[in-house]
Amino acid sequence: MNKPTPPFNLPATTPELALRLGLVLAGLVALVARRFLRMPRLAGFTVLLYGRIARAAWRFARALMRPATNPVARVRKARANSDRARAPGLPQGRGWLVRELGWEAAGCASQLQALLDDPAMQAALAALPAAGRILRPLCRMLGVPGPVAPEAPAGTVAMRPDAPAWSGVEGLILPGIVGGGPNFSEIV
Repeated sequence: MNKPTPPFNLPATTPELALRLGLVLAGLVALVARRFLRMPRLAGFTVLLYGRIARAAWRFARALMRPATNPVARVRKARANSDRARAPGLPQGRGWLVRELGWEAAGCASQLQALLDDPAMQAALAALPAAGRILRPLCRMLGVPGPVAPEAPAGTVAMRPDAPAWSGVEGLILPGIVGGGPNFSEIV
């Protein structure tokens, strides 16, 4: 039996989950190209949306193929507030793509939901939180409940809800202040 060509020129070694997601997204891209070009107010979003969807497919495949490592903190350059106009982005709002495209986009949304409900996909998303972050914007566009962010590990300590936010920080702040500073213990 012949194997179909991977969508978005994904490598042949791409995991099956990424290929399945790629097929769903390829159908969505074809729908967007066919329908948006007939809608003058949305025609300008065609290339932008194609790029976003194709990039998401690539990033998801790459996240599944690379081993999980601890991310290295990157130093970002501070952006100066420029006077140039911001490039127009995609419409915002949950399910905007389904509202614009109707029942055909709802079909793509249900395929994506079925893929997200697959136990293998849920295990992959639990093991790789970055993969869930890649899929969330697509889920928001289609109105699909996205992957849930993993909960904090059991070893972390949460603050008591009745404790003030500044409780316990006076010992960290005050010793470094020359001349003392405010006395937080009098406030309580």
